[in-house]
Amino acid sequence: MTNQPRSLRLSIKADDAAPSRFDGGWWPRSPDLTVELPILVRALIPRLGLVRRIGYNPDTWGLLPRHITVDGHPTRLEGFTRLDPYSLRITGMTRRMLCLLVVPPDADEHFGHSALTAACTQNGLSRHILAACGVFSYG
Repeated sequence: MTNQPRSLRLSIKADDAAPSRFDGGWWPRSPDLTVELPILVRALIPRLGLVRRIGYNPDTWGLLPRHITVDGHPTRLEGFTRLDPYSLRITGMTRRMLCLLVVPPDADEHFGHSALTAACTQNGLSRHILAACGVFSYG
């Protein structure tokens, strides 16, 4: 039996959608972003071109290496404690940027899919959107 790759859980809103905090949502399959980010970077190439840098919150995801290499191209990883905790700021070589809501990898299937949809339609902080979708409670 061979392991088939599972589909990428990513939603990106249309370019002509109403402006909001997030440009879409991403639901990694594990909490190890050094494993998960190359998959995301490859998926974003049609939208951003090569990815130059990714900003993340180290309080949520831990400290990551300063760079990852995806298909021979370096991507800088920058930890910002003031960044919305469940978000990534992804910048392409042309300086085009996406801000993605990140659904925690252990989210329930139903709630996780709801959060991916909400990332494209709701405005607000990541914790509020995730809580409204049932991913976790926020107090």
